[in-house]
Amino acid sequence: MYLRLYLYFMQFHAASLGSAIPKNNFDATIQSLFDSSLNLRLEHEDRLITILISDHYDLPQGIRLDEKIPLHSLTVGLRAASRGGILRFDSSPLTIDLRGAPIWEGKIPSLILPSEQAWSITWRVLNEQQRLKNTELIADDLFQSRSLHPPFGQRAGQAEQGSLLARRLRQPILQLIAAAEQLDSRSAKDAAQNMIGLGPGVTPSGDDVLIGFLAGLHSTAGNEKERPAFIQTFGESLLLLSEETNEISRTYLYHAIHGQFSSSIIALLDAIHNGDEPRLALVSKETMRVGHSSGMDSVTGLLIGLCVWNKENSYA
Repeated sequence: MYLRLYLYFMQFHAASLGSAIPKNNFDATIQSLFDSSLNLRLEHEDRLITILISDHYDLPQGIRLDEKIPLHSLTVGLRAASRGGILRFDSSPLTIDLRGAPIWEGKIPSLILPSEQAWSITWRVLNEQQRLKNTELIADDLFQSRSLHPPFGQRAGQAEQGSLLARRLRQPILQLIAAAEQLDSRSAKDAAQNMIGLGPGVTPSGDDVLIGFLAGLHSTAGNEKERPAFIQTFGESLLLLSEETNEISRTYLYHAIHGQFSSSIIALLDAIHNGDEPRLALVSKETMRVGHSSGMDSVTGLLIGLCVWNKENSYA
């Protein structure tokens, strides 16, 4: 009887599935384990899927659970298999029922043009939270240059400042901005090459900034053929460059290149677009809470990307 109860309480139901989760049977191994998530490496595929314990955000590659599961029964390298919509793990009674879970597409609506006020509020909250958490990357520090003026820079005569990471990312980001403005995918690739894998974290800061930047571009591309064409060409180059970073980052970059993002990024874009100030501050902080600094780094890239093709929020 006790065994039956134990096995019963080790059965969980997925709250949602990202659109990238295989629709049919699949085999995988556990690639990494964290407090509230684990990554599975799909067999015969160079990408991961993530089992995520969260009640507030989805991932395009995610199997989301809204209740705590006993991850202590699992280990890196353990094999997993999904058969008939039930995900099982070798040597563990844990099972996850994938059947009937709603699908998260993760697609960004196009042509989201934020007001200057909404953008400025989010930028201010971002820098406040980065300083409060003492992260290595402070968004304001990226634009400490004699050639720029607030809100993206300092006035002439001030000395450059910021962490080593900010100083290393500063020039590639400025090059990336200029390249996107001019729809120059080759120059954008050169800039991204100096950002991939740069910085701390499970997903390095440079990668997170690129992911957010892509979200900003996708959301403001509109119907002009040249902009989606630039994103596609740049994305193809970025996909090759992503071989230089780790598997987890590479998975997020893969989906960002294809215009798929977490629900927290999309919720923030929606809040910026609608300009609801109380909700904007709340959603901003929720998005920034992801990881130690990943959420903040992604929002940094997002806000920069929103400015490239939206001159109302110009950085120059």
